[in-house]
Amino acid sequence: MSPSKRSWPTTTDTPARLDPEQIARDPSGNMMLHGAGDTILGAGMGELLAAVAAAVPVGVTIADATQPDYPLVFVNPAFCRITGYAASEALGRNCRFLQGRGTAREQVLELRHAIRERRPITIEIVNHRRNGRRFVNELHVAPVLDATGEPLAYLGIQRDLTVLRRTEAKARSGARAAERVRRRAHDFLTLASHELRTPLHSAAGMLALLLETPLDAEQRAYAEAAQRATHTLAHGMEELRDLSQLEGGQLQILAAPFQLGELLKGIVQELAPAAEEGSIQLGYSLDHLLPPRVKGDAARIRQVLRTLTENAIRNTQRGGVEIRVTALPDGHVGFAVTDTGSGLAPPLGHRLFGRAPMPGERPGAGLSLTIARQLVSLMGGELALDNAPGRGSTYFFDLALARLPSAKLAAPARPARVARARILVAEDGRASQLVVASMLRKAGHSVDLAHDGVEAVAQAQANDYDLILMDLRMPLLDGYAATRAIRHIEGPRGRVAILAMTASSLPDDVERCLAAGMDGHLAKPVFGAQLLAAVDHAIGNRPPVPQPAGEPGATPPLIDRETLEELRSAVGPGRLPNLIDVFAAETRERVRRMRGLSDPERIEDEAQGLRSAAATFGALALRDAAGALEEACHSGRPERWAGLLEGLTELTERSLAAFPARGRKNSGG
Repeated sequence: MSPSKRSWPTTTDTPARLDPEQIARDPSGNMMLHGAGDTILGAGMGELLAAVAAAVPVGVTIADATQPDYPLVFVNPAFCRITGYAASEALGRNCRFLQGRGTAREQVLELRHAIRERRPITIEIVNHRRNGRRFVNELHVAPVLDATGEPLAYLGIQRDLTVLRRTEAKARSGARAAERVRRRAHDFLTLASHELRTPLHSAAGMLALLLETPLDAEQRAYAEAAQRATHTLAHGMEELRDLSQLEGGQLQILAAPFQLGELLKGIVQELAPAAEEGSIQLGYSLDHLLPPRVKGDAARIRQVLRTLTENAIRNTQRGGVEIRVTALPDGHVGFAVTDTGSGLAPPLGHRLFGRAPMPGERPGAGLSLTIARQLVSLMGGELALDNAPGRGSTYFFDLALARLPSAKLAAPARPARVARARILVAEDGRASQLVVASMLRKAGHSVDLAHDGVEAVAQAQANDYDLILMDLRMPLLDGYAATRAIRHIEGPRGRVAILAMTASSLPDDVERCLAAGMDGHLAKPVFGAQLLAAVDHAIGNRPPVPQPAGEPGATPPLIDRETLEELRSAVGPGRLPNLIDVFAAETRERVRRMRGLSDPERIEDEAQGLRSAAATFGALALRDAAGALEEACHSGRPERWAGLLEGLTELTERSLAAFPARGRKNSGG
């Protein structure tokens, strides 16, 4: 039978029989049909294949490879449903009639190339239905070969992926939209954090300075309450930063050796005052089966345990709170915080890790617990609650911490207290300048100011500094560029220690600081002790920079005009004269009290207050004299402190007289 006379089935619902011996495949996977004589499809086989093809949910076509242009000689009902064409409209045509605008030429060429090479191909191509609408067609085409390897037909299988691809596109679009929202939220948080941290830094610093001055009981109570509020706000901002990093997948868990006992002891010592205030017993227990040292993220474990312990203290009216760390049979380390509070009713227990605080909890407690739960999850554990209303609660989790062999650990080296250093503060905010400069000067350091990045580079090039505290967002030249410029200065001045002191506190900001050449990063708000400790650490192991030499036998000036101008800029126009009047009255009264005292400890306390106040107002000679008196009282040498005290009145009057006339009153005595 010649190829032109072969009979191809179209579509049929008639069952037929198929001899399995008539189907085989060549080594390349192509399908071959063979039977008696030269008949391609046996009498019953074609009908059965058509019946099978009619039942499958995918489109099936056969194109005759023995005729020009490979016309379609078979289509199944699924093909008609997918394309919208009736069998009579499709048969006898090349399948390219499904192509049109939107069909990629590259895919068409790839398909033709496979057909020429007589190899199977699976390709995703855009085709068109009868009504002109596009659909995504996953097309598989395979040649059907005769016994000699020549193609008799091409079998096509079509699968409509339009809905699937549309769903995937919507999912991708939704993911992109969600990422845009997350990015906008992240950017907003970053901006808001920066804008809030800067004034918070100034407020916290001012309160710290205020609490170093003489206050009556009522004033001190108000100031300490305000200081606690700033600490709470700073803690809340840190939590928001953590939450942003957690939700953005940016927070990393680090692993390093640490001592479990030291970690627990530190938490208990920190929270002991809060427990004592509520008459709550606070303690910890450490399983003797655990080694002293393990490997994990001590900072994050401490954060979680501190959150849980603080929450337990707040929700316990009487009894106690205990932190327990145990060795579990599976080798994990178990952590639990148990309290004897009233417990939580079931509905509240279900809301434990929500972001809204539960009744009786402080605002933000829900956020703290949410962060704690996510941190535990990030470390490979799960935070859970064992709650018994009326009998207390237990928060618990376990972590796979590597156990380390016992080793004698050297005590952490504490940097030596730096007696006097020359420090450049590069900061454009007036209030922040006043706070930082005052803290450093009261600690005995010499401070210069730069109001922008260009000025910071110029001063670093012209002077020898022990340390530069560098803000990041400054006019003319930002902190990153200023640092890079300083690092290009030849000699020791280009190697000066530089610490970022900034409201930009995200991990990316820290990395940028280090990449720019800075030695470390301080996130605002920086509290007094933290600032001084960072200064000591940054320059404690460096040789001190020689201080500018003065004239032989020279004494410090009575008034430092630069310090006075800093104070004037920070407090606002017209307010400095009144402040100087108050300082003058308080200083005279303080000196009178000191002259009437005989107890060196009380004189030392008064001298410390005088030194602090004098440093704030730039009364350098009086500051140094008060410092010398303070040191003499502390050393227990009456002959020395008595002599210093004798000359203090005269120096006080000379110092006060040196202030601008508008800022002092003629009220000597």
